[in-house]
Amino acid sequence: MAKNRRVPETRLIDIARKAGVSSCVVGHVLNGSRGNSRVSQKTALRIREVARHMNYHPNHAARLLRGRRSYTYGLLVASAGDPLRSFLVQFLDAEAVKINCHTYIGNTIGKPTVGPNQFEAYVDEFARRRVDGVFCAVHHWWPGDRNYLLTKHPHTVFYEDPGIPQATYVFVDREAAVRLAVRHLAERGRKRIGLAVMTLSRPMHIARRRGYEAELRVQGLPLEEQLIFNAEPYGDAFARCIEEEFKWEFPEQIIYHLIKALIMRGRVDAIVTHDDFWAAAIIKRLVARGIRIPEDVAIVGYLNHYLADWTVPPLTTIDLQHLQAAQQMVLLLEKMITEGPPPVGKRSFSIQPRLIVRESS
Repeated sequence: MAKNRRVPETRLIDIARKAGVSSCVVGHVLNGSRGNSRVSQKTALRIREVARHMNYHPNHAARLLRGRRSYTYGLLVASAGDPLRSFLVQFLDAEAVKINCHTYIGNTIGKPTVGPNQFEAYVDEFARRRVDGVFCAVHHWWPGDRNYLLTKHPHTVFYEDPGIPQATYVFVDREAAVRLAVRHLAERGRKRIGLAVMTLSRPMHIARRRGYEAELRVQGLPLEEQLIFNAEPYGDAFARCIEEEFKWEFPEQIIYHLIKALIMRGRVDAIVTHDDFWAAAIIKRLVARGIRIPEDVAIVGYLNHYLADWTVPPLTTIDLQHLQAAQQMVLLLEKMITEGPPPVGKRSFSIQPRLIVRESS
């Protein structure tokens, strides 16, 4: 019986021959070794594709011992199961793999498995693992010392503005998002369009109000304070992670106050909601009251989560373009690692949302 023979590992010279370049160029592209750094994007992609087909796996331990890059990123999230961030987490990891990098995910809420301050604990863990840089996608309302993160990992890209002057971040244009929704509803003949937000004490939600008011003026529609529902005075309007059970709980009582304010008193014929989960809860409550969607009240969500296809009727919503955001974040982090931080004044990058029209409007 023939003995099993060990398949020899793919060498850089093997990839170089297949790709038609020198082993020095291959080493630079795959391992960050010294040599010719002027490699076109087309050539680098060809080399990575050849390496993938030849099942090349770099020796990360040896690379670190030589003081080279680890080709790993840290990814901080409140929870990888958070429905508001799950698409972004998925796309960040996928975009990293495309350039032969990998991500370590640190969940900063839930039972404290790594210490009482999970955010800072993962910042330290990423440093021990010598990651090349960090993505921070933790919601601004969750705890965590962002300044400490930047001190330990200068190569960090945030999703949304962390409120730190020197930070680099990617954000969704929330004004543009609400303007898309209001314009769409106005074009469909809606005259009393309401806005529902979780809070008006934070910049991101204030931006939604600005977009709402600006587009109402453009459309020649009345701007009435009673048509803006701010959930903050009614208690906790956040979807909370129940740590003991590791599940997300939505504060349904907020929807009762919203319907009372916008439908019963405001007599709206359309609502731009805080997110898709609010929208789904509103639709459920309105249908139970015999209010038809969209004939009586049109509903627009915000996120374009999977559930938007499964509400009855399917939900018109704003797509936050998480794939584009992930691509931009990976590009920014790689540039920071290889070229240094972006110049002051060019450290924030806007993602333009798009409207996905379904049957709820």
